[in-house]
Amino acid sequence: MRRTRLPALLVVPALLLTAAACSSDEGGGGSGTPTVVATTSILGDVVENVVGDAAEVVVLMPAGVDPHEFELSAAQAAQLQEADAIVANGLGFEAGLGDALDAAEQAGVPRYDVAPDVDPLPLAEGGDGSGLDPHVFTDPARMAQGAENIAAALGDAVPALDTAEVRAQASAYADELLAADADIAAEVAAIPEDQRVLVTNHEVLSYFADRYGFEVVGTVVPGATTLAEPSSQELSDLADTIREYDVPAIFADAASPTDLADALAGEEDLDVEVVALYSESLGEPGTGADTYLGMVTTNAAAITGALTGGS
Repeated sequence: MRRTRLPALLVVPALLLTAAACSSDEGGGGSGTPTVVATTSILGDVVENVVGDAAEVVVLMPAGVDPHEFELSAAQAAQLQEADAIVANGLGFEAGLGDALDAAEQAGVPRYDVAPDVDPLPLAEGGDGSGLDPHVFTDPARMAQGAENIAAALGDAVPALDTAEVRAQASAYADELLAADADIAAEVAAIPEDQRVLVTNHEVLSYFADRYGFEVVGTVVPGATTLAEPSSQELSDLADTIREYDVPAIFADAASPTDLADALAGEEDLDVEVVALYSESLGEPGTGADTYLGMVTTNAAAITGALTGGS
């Protein structure tokens, strides 16, 4: 399985030559290997499991970065326009890539957005104007459907990927995700129902909550990104919510700033810890979250441990 990660300010000449040799119309041109660009580290891993060695997968956002603050380099913008296809999350998740993704589409590069096709949930605040939550990847069952959708979309866009092998790989990977979903459901069953309450750094775990019977009772940063700033009254109200529900943990993304969550947890009369999750980006090797499957299982273990006193 081939993987190429492009740092924000680095160009890999050989990869650019490979992409330039491929045309969207010919599904890879003279190189014989199409290039698929995935916007996020999470989608990069999913796409790699779907296409295997049938395509070169280029991942724009490296592991461990906050996708809400990521900035595309000029070289990466050019890479987008040379790709055979693009797989994005959609629903405003890649806000900083909007112009570059639109330009690539206008240049004729097929693009598939995963989130709109896996039964998205309403978003409480913010978003891209659609009113839908982009964080579908916190539910592995939805991503199982997403993997098969990606295979179908790439098969339509790139003839070289319309193969029985790619479809079989997508189906096998979807089965793995559904098995992980069942394991997570069994794991969180150890949490009493009245303790299945979540406070998060921003609105990111709605799909996890919907899938496994949790309630998100508050967020430190309002909305779907880490870029908003809560008012002092909003933070005071959240502290009251934490007391009311006796919440033991604030779950914050490992790739996002946690200053406000840390400050809130530091209040003398609040007995709460800040627990890092890999909820918007894969982790580095060694974290247990450097694959999508590892990410969802690692997060479930962290949530269960924090809410049952096991960590």
